[in-house]
Amino acid sequence: MRDTADIVSPATAPAAQRPWRVLHVIHGLARGGLENGVVNLLNRLPPEQIEQSVCCLDQRGNMADRLSRPLPIQVLHRGRHDLRVPVRLARLLRTWRPDVIHCRNWNTWLDTVLAHRLTGGQGTLVWSFHGFADGDWFPRRRRIASRLLAAQTDRLFAVCHDSAERFGRLAGIPIDRFSVLYNGVDCERFRPSTDRGALRASLGYRDDECIVLTVASLTPVKGHDRLLEAAARVLGRSGRRLRFVWLGEGSERAALERRIAALGIGGSLSLPGASDWVPETLAAADLFVLPSRLEGMSNAILEAMASGLPVIANAVGGNPELVDDGICGLLVDAGDTTAMADAILRIVEDEAMRTSMGRAARARAESLFSLQSMVTRYAAYYVGAARAGQGATRRGGGSGHG
Repeated sequence: MRDTADIVSPATAPAAQRPWRVLHVIHGLARGGLENGVVNLLNRLPPEQIEQSVCCLDQRGNMADRLSRPLPIQVLHRGRHDLRVPVRLARLLRTWRPDVIHCRNWNTWLDTVLAHRLTGGQGTLVWSFHGFADGDWFPRRRRIASRLLAAQTDRLFAVCHDSAERFGRLAGIPIDRFSVLYNGVDCERFRPSTDRGALRASLGYRDDECIVLTVASLTPVKGHDRLLEAAARVLGRSGRRLRFVWLGEGSERAALERRIAALGIGGSLSLPGASDWVPETLAAADLFVLPSRLEGMSNAILEAMASGLPVIANAVGGNPELVDDGICGLLVDAGDTTAMADAILRIVEDEAMRTSMGRAARARAESLFSLQSMVTRYAAYYVGAARAGQGATRRGGGSGHG
């Protein structure tokens, strides 16, 4: 993949002879669910139909190393209140002339709208909402700014119905302005293991252990503090040999470690940190638990389902759209640690339920949330947006292509 100080302008072939151009504007390609989704699109959208490039406003990030083919990546190294960024981004838009400019979440929206305006509205501007990093904190100034930015944005979408409804309600934007494009999961990369015994042994798991896995950043919104209380209750009541494994890093690590030591459960609850072995760890686990206080559409839940794991999660955000409650997992009320503990115990103690729910989770991931389904949805969306923009430009007397 190519980091470039300047992206070379593509050939000005007629529209019918070249793919539609899509520019992804993101904060960077660090490890994360949103970034993983971008990389999946970069790797899988058909290049003969859609030509892609990336603009990272902040830093490049190591997820760029997962790109399977060379793609132009522009890094603007944005500073705080950096007024140069919209100008530099506008220069990039004029040079590369994308048919669709797709920016994601709040921290790219303003700079992209300003850059788009500086070009005179060249290309269709799309903004998508993937969820809040800090809860649904939404001060009045952000509500006003969101409405102004939405008025300057051609198309809006969210990754689940709950996110569309929640953001629309908080920002005062009509819900009918939002489309919904579900995320997808790579059901080949995330799948049940054909040799669980050997895999578990390689990870240091005993044959008689029930592995309860969580994959999430160690940040307040992910709710590890409440899961910790539930885990302590489960360990005190279950007759099974249990091990809770939490993959992820974040600001809450030190506080969680102190609390784990105070509860005396360090031998049954480990925090290995961030890992490049998530698919293998999921395939070796028995149960997946996500205690988030708030979610958009959780890639972690999708990956667990594709791996054939029953899922326990709070009934927040898009989780009820993913987990068929009672069929491929259990949903509990957010903040109810007793209900969370009871749900974990119920599945831990019932092997037949674990097996049945795990198979149902895998089937649901394959049928509704496969990566190929996601790619097909995005391709159709981008082509529709590009054609709509081309038609609007032609009606205005110009050509939005080539």
